[in-house]
Parts: sequence; structure tokens; C-alpha cells
Amino acid sequence: MGKPPNYEAVNKGRTVSYEEALKLGRFNSFLKNPLPEEFQYFKPQEETSESTHNDFKTCFPRGFAWEVIEVYSPPPLIAYKFRHWGFFEGPYKSHSPTGEMVEFFGMGILKVDSSWKAEEGHVFFDPAELFGGLLKGKKTGDSSASACPLFDQLK
Repeated sequence: MGKPPNYEAVNKGRTVSYEEALKLGRFNSFLKNPLPEEFQYFKPQEETSESTHNDFKTCFPRGFAWEVIEVYSPPPLIAYKFRHWGFFEGPYKSHSPTGEMVEFFGMGILKVDSSWKAEEGHVFFDPAELFGGLLKGKKTGDSSASACPLFDQLK
């Protein structure tokens, strides 16, 4: 497909240039969320590209596949549905693996030029679908913790 898009907008949030996404890390730029810090289940400001990559490589030892499920429109403005999935077979931070498949679905729009080079990209998905599966694992070292980080804040 050509060079990566000049920018990506995630869930209609702040746009991120390709260079900035590389610096922050692709996962970190995609997984920001607007919750108050005490309720955030993922804190990109505390992560590096390498730490996030290692976390996902550890919890998904067989890989974390991404696939296009359906394409809805032709170029130059391509709308598509995608799925990201893997088996939670290694620990995620302090959560034990469940062995279950963790997946989330989303939509994307990719604008390409006449040479099929990507110009812009927009993705829409709910990161809670991913983290809901990862935070289900029993919290190690704390038998009283629930699988819900918001409930734990209320204790």
C-alpha cells in the first residue's frame, strides 16, 4: 500500500501524525482514553512503545492478529470493518491469563491517492472491549481484588 497515512484520528479524538504515533508507540497512541486518571485501565503516559509491545507480546504469546472483516466502499475513501484478536495465555501486568480469546471490533476509513498511497486514516473502536478481556484475569498477589478496576476504586 504505500507510505503510512499522514495522520490518524482515533475515535474522533486528537489526530496523531505518523511520526508521533511511532514515537508514542502505535498501541499507546490508539489506546488513550478520556477517563479521569484514577479510572484509567491503560495509562499511555506511563508506558513506552517497548513496554506496551512487551506486555502484549507476553499476554498474547501466539500473536494478536488483525484482520479486515468487510470492505464497504471502494477507493479513494475506503471504509472497512476490522477485528483484532488473540488468546490471553500469558499475564497482563498483574492479571493472570484466562486462556480465553480476547477480541474487539472496529471500523476504519482510509483515504488513498490515485497511486493507492495512504493519505489519511481514521479508526473507531472501544478499547474497553480489549481491556475487559485482559482485566478478567485474577489479579495476582491480591485475592480480594475484583476483575473490575472501577469496583476496586470504590472499596
